[in-house]
Amino acid sequence: MRYAFDQYDAHGFLKAPIFVWLGWMFLARSWVVFAMAGVSRESGSKLLSIVYPDSSTLYLGLLAGVPSLLLMWLMGLRQPDRKWVNKVMSYGREVTLILCSIQLAQTMYHVYLEHGVFNWANALTITLITWFMIYLLNGRWVKDCFNVPQFEHNKEQPSKN
Repeated sequence: MRYAFDQYDAHGFLKAPIFVWLGWMFLARSWVVFAMAGVSRESGSKLLSIVYPDSSTLYLGLLAGVPSLLLMWLMGLRQPDRKWVNKVMSYGREVTLILCSIQLAQTMYHVYLEHGVFNWANALTITLITWFMIYLLNGRWVKDCFNVPQFEHNKEQPSKN
């Protein structure tokens, strides 16, 4: 047995590592900022204008964050009977890598628009997304948590009398 019993959920699926959850939250950071702006009513628009001076960047971030929010939601819905959820989650690692690539390209484009001028936000974003992509590609626990286990269905067969 490769993993401890507490690393499995009640349905026998391997739980996602905490770094996958943190990576998904980072990919959905526009939604976090948007929710925080909605909660702080008076200063919400000011907060959004500070973090996202260009509104199109906010909209792109919200659009790019939807798949990671869906993956977080579907991770909790996995059960042996829900075949469609298990099928979608079996592609979760690849979808997350594609999302990382898109956000990395978007950040590199921002660096290009700023003519290579150093910006801490861009540097931190590029570093974190690159580390997350390396973790997704090389982590055994990450690979295994997206695999769908083969369950044995114990169906009682009618006895022949």
